[in-house]
Amino acid sequence: MKLIFLHGLGQSADSWKEVQALLVDYPSESLELFPSGVSTYKEAKARIYQHLSKEKEPFILVGLSLGAALALELSSYDLPNLQGMVLSGCPLKLSGNIPYFIQLMIFKLLPKKVFEKQGADKSLLVGVSEELKTLDLTDIAQHCPYPTLLICGSEDKPNLKSMKRLHQLIPEAQFQIIPNGPHVLNSHNPKEFAEKVRRFLELQK
Repeated sequence: MKLIFLHGLGQSADSWKEVQALLVDYPSESLELFPSGVSTYKEAKARIYQHLSKEKEPFILVGLSLGAALALELSSYDLPNLQGMVLSGCPLKLSGNIPYFIQLMIFKLLPKKVFEKQGADKSLLVGVSEELKTLDLTDIAQHCPYPTLLICGSEDKPNLKSMKRLHQLIPEAQFQIIPNGPHVLNSHNPKEFAEKVRRFLELQK
């Protein structure tokens, strides 16, 4: 089974390196969501869908944050070789989400150099965040036909609620919480994350 990794906003394909190394016995690739010339979620989604639709072998999508939302949304598309998903820190409904709107306002007010220190692009982060403010994946989650592993760090308070709701909505979902884990589990808790993924994959054989 091949693993295809989708990173979060503000991350890159390299953010999955440690997790990939820990799951080296599974073939995998990590896709860059926003390469040069791609600056919107809509463009990224179309590009990733085109890539996945040409995939010749069975695969599982592993996404974190924005990458998890993208994976869940793509589960409603025609992808014959998609076999399951691992969703970490996945937002479910940003429409009407007050903390998200506050975060977006802060992003807009922060100077560009604050983002540059983190290796991030302010215009990309603000633009994509603005684009996602009407996101609502509730209906897609309810009709998701794939075996799904949900992972969330216990300290990822903004996303714990949505992950618990996803667990209720997705018919074949398992839910694992990583103690003391933050939002970006792929870079902060790669070992624990990889262990949870491995156990899930063994159940799919």
